[in-house]
Amino acid sequence: MVPDLETERLVLRQLTESDMDFIFEIFGREETNRYVADDPVKDMAEAEELYGKFISPNPHLFRLGLFLRETGNPIGTIGLYGIKTEDFRAVMGFDLLKEHWGHGYMTEAGKALIDYTFRELGLNRIQVSTDADNRRSLAAIERMGFTREGVMRQKDFYKGAFHDDIVYSILRDEWEGKRRNG
Repeated sequence: MVPDLETERLVLRQLTESDMDFIFEIFGREETNRYVADDPVKDMAEAEELYGKFISPNPHLFRLGLFLRETGNPIGTIGLYGIKTEDFRAVMGFDLLKEHWGHGYMTEAGKALIDYTFRELGLNRIQVSTDADNRRSLAAIERMGFTREGVMRQKDFYKGAFHDDIVYSILRDEWEGKRRNG
C-alpha cells in the first residue's frame, strides 16, 4: 500500500471500494476517455470491474485518488502501472475531472508521485505517454519535468482511427538535479 501523499493543495490517497461513486463519475465521462480505446463505464458494475483490474492495488500497479485538501472532494486519479522493480521502472497514468483542468493540480500531483517513486520505491525511470492530440496532457507532462523521447506513429487504433502516441520519460538523476536546482 502506498501511503497518503500530501501537497500544498492535494491529498493523494489509495482509492478504495468506498470511492466507487467517484470512480464511476470520472471514468463514466466522455472527456476522460477521449484519448483512450476504452469507452466510458456505463454502470456501477463496470466501475467495479475497472476498480478490480486497474485501480485496486497490486504489485504491478496502483492508482491514487486526488482529493482537494480544503474540501476532501475527489478530482482525479494518478498512478503507476507496469511496475518492473527488477528493471527499476514504471509507467505513469492520470485523469482529472474537466472542471478542474487548468489549475495546475495534475502537475502538483505528478511531481509528488515522481518524488515518491524515486525516493521511496527506488525506481530509476518513469515513462508516460499520451495521444498526440491530447494537448492538455502533453503540457502537464512537460511541466512535471519529463523529457520527450519520441513519437510512436499510429500506435493505437480506436474510435475508428489510428493515433500517434508521444512518449516521455524522467530518470532519477534528472529529477534529483531538477530538485537541487529548484
